[in-house]
This record gives sequence, structure tokens and C-alpha cells, in this order.
Amino acid sequence: MIRKTVFYIMLIVAMLYVLACGGPDKPEEITLPDELPAEVQEWIDAAIDNFGGQTFIHEDILYLLVTYGEKPTGGYEVEITDITEEEGKLIVTAYFSEPGEDDMVSQALTYPYDLAMLDNPDLPAEFVAEGAETEIPVIE
Repeated sequence: MIRKTVFYIMLIVAMLYVLACGGPDKPEEITLPDELPAEVQEWIDAAIDNFGGQTFIHEDILYLLVTYGEKPTGGYEVEITDITEEEGKLIVTAYFSEPGEDDMVSQALTYPYDLAMLDNPDLPAEFVAEGAETEIPVIE
């Protein structure tokens, strides 16, 4: 009985250690303001026609943008789901979804995108796709 209790205590301590010390660092994301600076909004407006990921630095803030390009209807979505720091770079994971065959969608062109902001503009970004897409082209 004592062996079993000691085993469980050691297991819990090991799990807590892995949770506290293991895994990649998560940079602190900045909450998007109600209104973006004009330069940032112009950059987004110029980019939304294309499918890809890109970065923009403005006033020591790193903007991470993932765009899905022009889509023929509503129902397409992209969401930045995770940003981690690994080996001197940011890994930006985005989830892409498309409307189902029976989904009711708006019959208008759409330009899905997601934007994140970080306080550390010194790291390069690598974009990783999940869901309906397998890769995200980098837009220079």
C-alpha cells in the first residue's frame, strides 16, 4: 500500500514538473485594439486577396497575419490558434475551415483572415496549417 502511494506521489510530482518546465515557450499575445494604426490596416487591406502568412512590424509591435484569400461564398474561416517560441523562431498555427456541402452560406465574395500582435518583433515566424489546409505559403 505504501509503495503504491509513493508511486502515485512521484507520478504527480513528475507530471507537475513536465507541465511547469517542459514544452515550448508561449509569447504573450497583445489584445487587438478597436482601431488599428492606418499603416497596419493598409497592410491588411493589401494582403487579404492572397492566401498566406506574413509579418509586419510597426512601432515595436509584431503583427502576424494569416489570410485565406478570396473565397466565393461565406463559411470559410481562418483562426490563429497557437503561437509558440521554439528554437529562436515563432511557430504560428492557424486552423482553416470550409463550409460543408449542406451548409447555408452567404452568396458573396469573402476574404477570411486572422491577426495577432506580439510585443517581440525580433523573431522570425513560421506558419503551420491545420484543418482544411496543409500548408501556409509565406508572403514576403
